[in-house]
Amino acid sequence: MNKNFKKALTLGLACTMILTGCAGGQEGSETETAGKGSESDSVVIRFGSHAGNSMNPDYKDPVTGEYAMSEEYREITLAAMKKVEDELNVKIEWVQFPGETTEVLLQSVMAGDPVADVVNLYANSQGTILGQNILQPLDDYLEYFNEEAPAALYGKHYFLSVAGDYTHPLSPLFYNIDYIEQVDALKENGKTVYPTDLYKAGKWTWSTFEDYLAKIEAHYANSQAPERPEKRIDAYRTDYTETLIQAMHSAGGSIYGDEGLAIESQETKDAVAFVQRLVDKKLLVCELKEGTSNRPYNAQGAPFNQGESVFTNIEDWRSGEAATKAAERGQSIGFIPFPRPDHMEFDDPNYRQVRTGGESWGILRGVDEEKIPLAIQAYEMFMAEETRLKKELEAGTSSEIKLTIDIYHPEIGADMEAIYKESIARTKVNEFSNMTGVYWDFMQIAGDAIYGIGGSPSYDVAIEAKKALITDKISTVEKLLNTTEAKDNIPPAFTEIEAGKSYTLPVGTDPSSIEWSANYTVADNLDGELDASQMTIDTSAVDFNTPGIYQGGVIGTLKDSNDNEGKVKINVVIYDANNTTAPTLTAKEAPRTIALNEDTATINWANDFVETAVDKDGLDLKANVVADLSELDTTTAGTYNVVISVTDYAGNEASQTVEVVVE
Repeated sequence: MNKNFKKALTLGLACTMILTGCAGGQEGSETETAGKGSESDSVVIRFGSHAGNSMNPDYKDPVTGEYAMSEEYREITLAAMKKVEDELNVKIEWVQFPGETTEVLLQSVMAGDPVADVVNLYANSQGTILGQNILQPLDDYLEYFNEEAPAALYGKHYFLSVAGDYTHPLSPLFYNIDYIEQVDALKENGKTVYPTDLYKAGKWTWSTFEDYLAKIEAHYANSQAPERPEKRIDAYRTDYTETLIQAMHSAGGSIYGDEGLAIESQETKDAVAFVQRLVDKKLLVCELKEGTSNRPYNAQGAPFNQGESVFTNIEDWRSGEAATKAAERGQSIGFIPFPRPDHMEFDDPNYRQVRTGGESWGILRGVDEEKIPLAIQAYEMFMAEETRLKKELEAGTSSEIKLTIDIYHPEIGADMEAIYKESIARTKVNEFSNMTGVYWDFMQIAGDAIYGIGGSPSYDVAIEAKKALITDKISTVEKLLNTTEAKDNIPPAFTEIEAGKSYTLPVGTDPSSIEWSANYTVADNLDGELDASQMTIDTSAVDFNTPGIYQGGVIGTLKDSNDNEGKVKINVVIYDANNTTAPTLTAKEAPRTIALNEDTATINWANDFVETAVDKDGLDLKANVVADLSELDTTTAGTYNVVISVTDYAGNEASQTVEVVVE
């Protein structure tokens, strides 16, 4: 019997409703609680979401008239709703947020009319929303939770649930099985020792992984990647931030975990040191933006998909694409949990995979206090029943495995499946730095220390010097959350009238003569349309007397009525208007071929066929490259002449004929 259904509730509604004391819904149980009654007395609980249409089983595509949900999952949703309605006398209504979640919820709470009772918050929106103080603290209602409530943030419980309970950790460790099988140094008695073998034997540790990578690195040192022979096969090409967060949790550390902020814990320091060691030994390769520790988004995904690395960390939902690309080469991919520190026993409860808080659910401030307990119960019962029915549907099928990995591999398929299920069972949501908005603050400090950016000292020293960037942010939000005040923290948004415009100006231009605001409209979530001409302009990063390309060189700033500051970066090109020298245009020595029937509109002629396109001052002109395709026929294999030309900012032109192969 669920103890939460035995609690007496007075809801202050039109009548007192009776809630059954057990899941079977029997009348006349020993305890009377809220919920059971006639249909006309049922309480409406509004479930709101940015994806409400996909969650609402009655939503139909306006074009096709078909239900958006599959028949199987629609039946599951309807069954879960019926259980709630039957046992709690609650009617669930689905609400589609009419706009951006972080704006709509704030607007409705500040207006005193919450858009829904129970609200869905998409991943990484929680930091913004908590900073608005529009979620109802649930500490006074913990007894109504059927299961343990998610961990407290800022000292209070704000969430009914956070995603991750039934999915794999974000960006787990993947590897190319076929590449591993080719490394003789990883064989014993002629048989490959797979990561799964080491894991099962209790030997999957940091030093073992490091040695494993070193053997792979030595084997593939002079290799050529299958799709891009100019590239080699790296042992471990990844986003170091994903490696670091995995290493931290494998050691029992975190950024912001169940116990709060842990950036100075020994476990976190050990993890940084381990990643540092892999980087220094060139066993972990990460693409960085020049002069920074910032990584391009998903820079590790494409190389792994193209067979350019043995190990990587990619988001779990990207595994399907990786598996498909590998299959095209006759290869398959595997999964293994991140290894643990050498001093830690395999069964240590602190050895865990990282699971970051994703989508979550909460209750908005302003919802009738007497309605909150029933809303909690309705949500919990609905989600529990929906999850149970989905698991029942998926039981014994490959859909139980949320990663696209080769569970049918003759040697390790069964092991991977068993290890996957085990890792899921023992790992709960345990990292909340993304939900507090401090994830990237931490990674900036750690990354600069690992790569020595800007003369950064070691992490131990750097975190002591820079931790205020994180602690001050947390304390500011925590102070607000100890009030009942909702706060607008959404800055005005700039929209370009002419998308991608750069201001191309001759040397000597007076910046005060330029109407920088002319290309923008500005809107605020509460104030509405703002006057773009009122923005302040900072041109200090641009030398208007020296030719150059200044990406984001001019910064426009405009505040709303709540002092939220919106910024826009404006691209500027300064050129010599008196230049009469033709630009330099150099074609690539080995341009790519064009596939038969390839759509020429999708070809980037500048990147694929041009090595250099610059004016006399060295200004990059690739954005100005055009190709004359009048002689090109992609429907017929052969070699064609294509004239490629470029014009500099002063109007001088250069051209070159290149041979283009269609095959």
